[in-house]
Amino acid sequence: MTNWFYNPEVKFHMWDTAHLLTIALIIILLAFFYFFRNKLSPYRRSIRITVGILLIISRISLDIWYVSTGMWDIRTSLPLELCSIASLVCAIMLLTKSRVLFEVFYFLAIGGAVQAILTPDLDFGFPQYRYIQFFTDHFMLILAPLIMIWLHHYTITLKSVLKAFLAINGIAAVVFIVNITLSANYMFLIHKPSGGSLLDFLGPYPYYLLSLEGIALIIFFILYIPFTGKNPHS
Repeated sequence: MTNWFYNPEVKFHMWDTAHLLTIALIIILLAFFYFFRNKLSPYRRSIRITVGILLIISRISLDIWYVSTGMWDIRTSLPLELCSIASLVCAIMLLTKSRVLFEVFYFLAIGGAVQAILTPDLDFGFPQYRYIQFFTDHFMLILAPLIMIWLHHYTITLKSVLKAFLAINGIAAVVFIVNITLSANYMFLIHKPSGGSLLDFLGPYPYYLLSLEGIALIIFFILYIPFTGKNPHS
């Protein structure tokens, strides 16, 4: 394999120059979509469908990469991380304009992707495929629900917070069973990631899982703040 496609010697280093520039680029791109949302509105269908298709292509390309590099493993390569699940569901949401999926995955997608972008569980550094795929996928994961808000005028209600909280616990319960069955650690429900992450500040297993419940609720309510006092559009 060529160096850009697979080179284990090029490691990812959290908050190095490449990582910080990548974060800055993501912020700039999101700001572009926000400030030019009115001018982009006539193209909203094309944008929505394009991002939905790209999310699916991103996942397929990752599976191809896993297989091509001999790294595919049922214990680590299934799309059962929260952001992997959110990416696929957000693709369906964009392609179908589903308000039900939007209500839930506005919280799960943005909350999960922001944490992943800031503290990635990533081994491969820039400019390798895995690095680019990882950050591109998580950028689109944040963008997906924002497209529905900025270009299609979808909104969130207080009940959406409860729906998202119940959904993430339901997903975690299913993934936990899969983890036990496969001796896996999807969603870090069995132990913390080997690299540094925000989980390091939340205590030992299993207490950090309880801490995550509270943090999830706090993040969901923070994400709800922009919608306070707004009525849902039909």
